[in-house]
Amino acid sequence: MNLLTAYQELQPLAPVFSSKDAASLLSITSNQAAKLLSQLEKHNTIVRLVRGRWAYSREIDPLTLPSILSYPMMSYVSLYTALYYHGVIEQIPTTVYAVSIGKTKVFNTPIAPVSIHHISSALFNGYDSYGKDSILLACPEKALFDCLYLIPVKSRLFKKFTELEIPQAFDHKLFKPWLDAIRHSGRRALIEQRLEEIVRD
Repeated sequence: MNLLTAYQELQPLAPVFSSKDAASLLSITSNQAAKLLSQLEKHNTIVRLVRGRWAYSREIDPLTLPSILSYPMMSYVSLYTALYYHGVIEQIPTTVYAVSIGKTKVFNTPIAPVSIHHISSALFNGYDSYGKDSILLACPEKALFDCLYLIPVKSRLFKKFTELEIPQAFDHKLFKPWLDAIRHSGRRALIEQRLEEIVRD
């Protein structure tokens, strides 16, 4: 099978597929699929996201990456990325930030860097589905809350904010159930303190 034919036959799997999916569709062995996909990658026709996961082309929305890379665990776009898309911060994040109930992981993909952060299952909410790709994106309140929740993490990524533009429609009442779901009193108090500072500013 030549590369052009293989690429055309893989099109139904777009935008993202696994090596196993490719082997099944093309009726070839896993080893044959691995070699074929590597050749297609060398010819810049497909993109290797992580081991065993491929994008059919570079024309893929970076916001779709977290759910792809965290699979089979769910994730939603949040933190600085969601704050930017909701107009709460002006600085464009170069990394796509998301949260998941899975482990914290960083992926350096050719499409965009992706940083996925662990959050308690009790706090895995506050998001909606957007666009034709059904991207899961945190509401502005939850994106801010997630940043505050992750202040104590070792990376210190969320220690400081750029200037915030809080929308008029910002619903502060949404924070109460999220705060109530935090068992660690110290962490809850820290978030409450930061929220009060943000409201005062």
